[in-house]
Amino acid sequence: MNEISKMRSAVMMAADRFGRHVDYLRISLTDRCNLRCIYCMPAEGVVCKAHDEILSFEEIERFAVIAVQEGISKIRLTGGEPLVRKGVVKLVSRLRRIPGLEAIALTTNGTLLAQYARDLKTAGLTRVNISLDSLDPAVYARITRGGRLQDALAGIKAALKVGFDPIKLNVVVVRSLEQDLLGFAKLSIDYPLHVRFIEPDLIIRVQEIR
Repeated sequence: MNEISKMRSAVMMAADRFGRHVDYLRISLTDRCNLRCIYCMPAEGVVCKAHDEILSFEEIERFAVIAVQEGISKIRLTGGEPLVRKGVVKLVSRLRRIPGLEAIALTTNGTLLAQYARDLKTAGLTRVNISLDSLDPAVYARITRGGRLQDALAGIKAALKVGFDPIKLNVVVVRSLEQDLLGFAKLSIDYPLHVRFIEPDLIIRVQEIR
């Protein structure tokens, strides 16, 4: 079976255990990230895959074409942090030209979004999900092990300015941290933001979040 046949076979199996057709595809662009969130990875990071072990943009585009031909209509680009990979705007532009593809979304921590938001919008990105776990700079830095809240907020502001809709904020709720959940709820009143509270996986060790 050649490479194209393998790709097509993988997509044709896109149905859940109830037999319902799946029209949504997530594609991870990289395993690299510019943050070290306590519920996601160890402080020292992880061993990243070599460049030749991840899909090239040409391979991603080829797979996306086949996926759409088999009924996929929405694609979400994820990571790692997808914006650390060079050329994401160009990839979005190429994917947007695929006939039958209705929407392209991006999941990001937002810290690099300010510099890419307008170009991504122009390229055809439809919507963004932004991971943001605290509105307090110190708590945010603790959760992300050094991240700057102002960078994430600048990304949200840029996404609003260029007109992304909807913009969803994913908030991982960690009980031992002060996260101002009411503050997040207020954001959804003051701005056109959809706030979603997410419970972390049970595999998190308590000592990692203290």
